[in-house]
Amino acid sequence: MLTKIIQVGLGPIGLEMARRLLEHPSVQIVGAVDPAPGKAWRPLSELYTVGLVPVGAHNIIVAPSLEKALSKTNEKPVTAVHTTGSFLHEVTSKILELIENKMNVISTTEELSYPWRHHPKEAHRIDECAKKNNVTVLGTGVNPGFVMDLFPIFLSGVVASVESVHVKRVVDAEKRRGPLKKKIGAGLTVDEFNKRKVSGYFGHIGLVESVAMIGATFNCEMTSICNELKPKVAETMYNGPDLRVIPGMVLGIDQRAIGYDENENERIRLELEMYVGAQQPHDTVRLFGNPEMCVTVQNGTPGDIATVSAAVNYIPLLQDAPAGLKTPVELPVPRWFNSTKLQSN
Repeated sequence: MLTKIIQVGLGPIGLEMARRLLEHPSVQIVGAVDPAPGKAWRPLSELYTVGLVPVGAHNIIVAPSLEKALSKTNEKPVTAVHTTGSFLHEVTSKILELIENKMNVISTTEELSYPWRHHPKEAHRIDECAKKNNVTVLGTGVNPGFVMDLFPIFLSGVVASVESVHVKRVVDAEKRRGPLKKKIGAGLTVDEFNKRKVSGYFGHIGLVESVAMIGATFNCEMTSICNELKPKVAETMYNGPDLRVIPGMVLGIDQRAIGYDENENERIRLELEMYVGAQQPHDTVRLFGNPEMCVTVQNGTPGDIATVSAAVNYIPLLQDAPAGLKTPVELPVPRWFNSTKLQSN
């Protein structure tokens, strides 16, 4: 039986999510929602300006609201894939609306990956509503959701003890979508970068959630978590396919989140360099303990593909999951959602 899906949010990630879902033989998109002018009431197929239009996209009319999307379909969605924003307070009402319509929710909202420490009020509302409606809610993605939290947690399964965790991720933003380049300030002056930094709505969202997730999983209370954000400044001219940065201007971010225990010892350090033209991208996870473990993913985890894959691969795992707001560490280890039997030669 096909899993009925509704796609909520049709930005660059949402469109790629819809493409993957339309191509997957085990799921069926029965609706799509995006209130943005130029998207609502148009066929989904018309929103694809890059690459081939996925088969079946012309049959889906984008609705401006969940209510209207549900009124236009006879197929009740089981799961909503939500890809609209990074900040939990901005999307809580929409997530609650999905829950109240008896749908599991998989969201790429970064602050939802582990909201219990920094956003307990919203977390409790979502959790209680999900349990009341017997559905499961999960925040996931590549980072947070895997590289800098679930991956080191998974690696710890074969060690005797962990004294501290250090993860470093270097990402070449040249290969990433336009909105992400804006989010990291590529092309800004240093003064413009610092002004936006003060707002608290700038840089990469989710690092502090990843620190909190690791600390809670290892039963190591973080008495404080600091988040440091600095600009990565160009020393030479950068000429990219859609961006030019002169020396002295900003290429992207140099950000870190650090968790300290009750004795003010540093226990968790997550470092993220994300900028256009980054050399030797990689993800390195190091556990200091018995024994020391170090794993490096050369070239790094491809962000946009991995974000979409993280959401899609969790779809079957939510079907039998306990009701409530869950974090990635509370569900089975995610794996490729393959609906066809692999053939051997």
